[in-house]
Amino acid sequence: MIETELTFTDSQGRLLVVLPSVLSRLLSYRQFNLSSNEAAGVLIGERRGSHLVVHQVSEPGKGDIRRRCFVDRRGPHHQVAVEGAFSRSSGRLQYLGEWHTHPEDIPSPSSTDLNSWKRYLVADEPMVLLIVGRKEIWAAKKLNAKVIPLLNIR
Repeated sequence: MIETELTFTDSQGRLLVVLPSVLSRLLSYRQFNLSSNEAAGVLIGERRGSHLVVHQVSEPGKGDIRRRCFVDRRGPHHQVAVEGAFSRSSGRLQYLGEWHTHPEDIPSPSSTDLNSWKRYLVADEPMVLLIVGRKEIWAAKKLNAKVIPLLNIR
């Protein structure tokens, strides 16, 4: 298991922290082989003022559609994970955003990603977006209609 968290920041110094257990789970889905399909899930964590901490993720499962360069997170288990975490934490842990993989070393969002986030990820608070590549993780916050890439400060 990974022993250090992954930390990102925006231009105002607001942090996004991905806990080590979450980082281990995300990295386990990297697409190293030609037969590896994309994976996706939701990010569950807490808002600490203007900072975000990812404590858990949902993982691919029954109902999800996974291909080499496409994923559609359709399984009901993702919502069940969010509701369970919210209930067990008395509301402290909540849905923060989503993650998925790309079969590239240094990932960046596709036009499909950007259009999907614009259309379906609507919230009044900043939401987290992660793309797990083979060598790096791309991170951003979505605030209103803007996707704001974050800087990895590990």
